Amino acid sequence: MFGQDTQISWKFSGIGKPRVTWFFNGQPLPTNDRLEITETDDGTSILTIHQAELDDQGVYTARATNAFGEAEAQTTLKIDCIKPVLNANLNSALEVTKGETMTLKIVASGTPKPGIVWMKDDNELTSNNHIQVTTPIGNDDKYTMAILNVQPGDQGEYSAKIFNVDGSLQSNKCKVTVSKSPMFIVKLTTQKVKQGTTAVFMTKIDGYPTPTITWLLNEKPLTAKEGVQVEFDATTDEAKLFIPNIDLQQHAGSITCRLENPYGCQEETVQLAVLAAPIITTQLPEEEEIMSGEDVTLKVVVRGSPQPSAQWF
Repeated sequence: MFGQDTQISWKFSGIGKPRVTWFFNGQPLPTNDRLEITETDDGTSILTIHQAELDDQGVYTARATNAFGEAEAQTTLKIDCIKPVLNANLNSALEVTKGETMTLKIVASGTPKPGIVWMKDDNELTSNNHIQVTTPIGNDDKYTMAILNVQPGDQGEYSAKIFNVDGSLQSNKCKVTVSKSPMFIVKLTTQKVKQGTTAVFMTKIDGYPTPTITWLLNEKPLTAKEGVQVEFDATTDEAKLFIPNIDLQQHAGSITCRLENPYGCQEETVQLAVLAAPIITTQLPEEEEIMSGEDVTLKVVVRGSPQPSAQWF
């Protein structure tokens, strides 16, 4: 049996103790840590093969010689193997969060210990900085493949082929889907913008499928009808909102960015402060006539941001 110790022994007799020489496939047999020859007092020569390998298969000959001649004994060694068997298969489906590590595992046995080829969509995978493959050592029968920093491009059907010299078999196919709930990588910041200029809000987002982005001003959705411009760069995941010709009365307040996909919803809210020079909307009367001894009230209405202060003369 492959991997086990095996012995071949022959007993020779003759006048005087014969000298025994071993041959493998007609060539002198070298001795080493795996091939050990011992002899007993009764003339038996024993060849011990430790942890038999497939290359040990062949014809073994023991030749005994003494002063009167020689004799040979011969046998053919065949190493038995065990076909691979899957003891734990792949799951039919697996959902993985984008950016995390995905691990697939199967348990397989066989003699000799099976090799493995991992495949995605029937294409063979090789180990690299993104894909790590681990094969069992010793009595361990677990085979694993890990994909680091999983991305949408890693979606697909994964399988494994297990094989040794006695046969091969295919694992189940595991359909891997990648998902991630929306999140802000770079958050919005509060803006202070002069009236008549353009306000720009920028954020960087993540999520899969790519989230839909909704911008709101004072909890009301902003659209092109309001004169705003919205941009999203799929290569950098940057989302931008441009509000041209900022007006104190129309635009001051809260700006919200809302992200949504099938796995969740996330939003961020900041303030848009509009800086406007004071404007007198209601002037003082040119003159005011009152009776002597009565109170008089003079009023002027001013708009601006920050809140203007007044000085009377």
